[in-house]
Amino acid sequence: MGDGMPRALKGLVVGVLLAAVLLSSMVAGLLPAGTGWAVLVFVALAVLAEVVGSDVYGSSTVSLSAVPVLAAAAAGETTAALLAAVAAGLATTVVSRTRRLEQYVFNPAALLLCASVACLVVAPAVGETVPVMVAAGLVAGLLYFAVDNGLVALAVGLDRGRNARSVLREDLSWLAPSFAAYGLLAALLASAWETAEGWGVVAFLVPPALLRLAQRQYLDRTERSARELRRSATELAAAHHALSHQHRATATALAQAIEARDSGTGSHVQRVTVLAQALLEVVAPELAADEHLSFGFLLHDVGKIGVPDAILRKAGPLDPAEKAIMDTHPEMGHRIVGQAGFSPLVSEIVLTHHERWDGRGYPRGLRGEEIPLATRVFSVADSLDAMTSDRPYRRGMPLEEAVAEVVRHRGTQFDPAAVDALLQLDRERVAQLLQLDRERTISLV
Repeated sequence: MGDGMPRALKGLVVGVLLAAVLLSSMVAGLLPAGTGWAVLVFVALAVLAEVVGSDVYGSSTVSLSAVPVLAAAAAGETTAALLAAVAAGLATTVVSRTRRLEQYVFNPAALLLCASVACLVVAPAVGETVPVMVAAGLVAGLLYFAVDNGLVALAVGLDRGRNARSVLREDLSWLAPSFAAYGLLAALLASAWETAEGWGVVAFLVPPALLRLAQRQYLDRTERSARELRRSATELAAAHHALSHQHRATATALAQAIEARDSGTGSHVQRVTVLAQALLEVVAPELAADEHLSFGFLLHDVGKIGVPDAILRKAGPLDPAEKAIMDTHPEMGHRIVGQAGFSPLVSEIVLTHHERWDGRGYPRGLRGEEIPLATRVFSVADSLDAMTSDRPYRRGMPLEEAVAEVVRHRGTQFDPAAVDALLQLDRERVAQLLQLDRERTISLV
């Protein structure tokens, strides 16, 4: 056994081996040995069950080796049952290709212990009627499950630092009905053995073998389908990541272009993006997780690319004609992001970012919840940054005054829930997101 194995696990392996040897010796001394022909048949069946065990989608292996072991016990073939258990334990270890030597001791010993218990349980029912054998087989199957999986849970718990009871309950308890069925099947197989020995076993095993073949074909087909689905999902995820990366690069480039032309706004798009995201995490965390939102926030003013410089950079109020041109930028931005391949959510934010809660906004005059939730939250961030930012024609106001102004328009210009979210944010965090100097960082309340 490896030096790296925990001492408690070494103790468990040695203890299981000693218990298996002692109990099997006692069983071999108390019960009839059986025939050599039975040893050959049931050992072969046990090994075959392990070798052809089904690997289910790469996560677990299903075998029926408990059936020939329990069947030999129920047929009174004690030696066959004990040797079949040892052979199954060695076969399952070899098939798993493990390099851990302790498993070559633990697995055969654990199954030998299971077979010994099964032989003692079914011994009174050997040669009895089929109903009696079925009842004994059912009990033996459940005890086989309890001993086998109880020992496995202990070993896994000691090896991986988990609670053995938790391992049994969470990882292995679902197998109990299968072992009950194994016990029933074993009783019927034992009855077939008593009726016609080898020929009876062959006749009995033909239907399960055909079923096993059909199951294997089904698993092969579904596993191929599962691999195809996994490959398709991987390719789709890679394509989505690439597209998302491309969209982020496009959004960043467009946002920088806006900043370069509208020089009076500083880093406005970056500030409102992070503040709007923070507000949305308060109002609707599930919506805030959508990565497309940040694209919409970054690109909200992208339509200003089409506004003449004389209007965009005017150092004073716009006249009605100039304002009419400026007010076209949401629709112009909507067309730009749509043609760039961004999601409808992004286009929606760009189009509606100047709508108002009371319906007096533009370009469509939407009211209340007709305005997308992300836009209603963004409007608060956009206005707060506009009020606290310095412009060529005015000085930005202190944060306290800007928040008071937002609160004053709660229920008219702004969604009340979005304003309440602002008041829930820590004032220092709001100031940091807006990149305000300490002179204007004062209480939100």
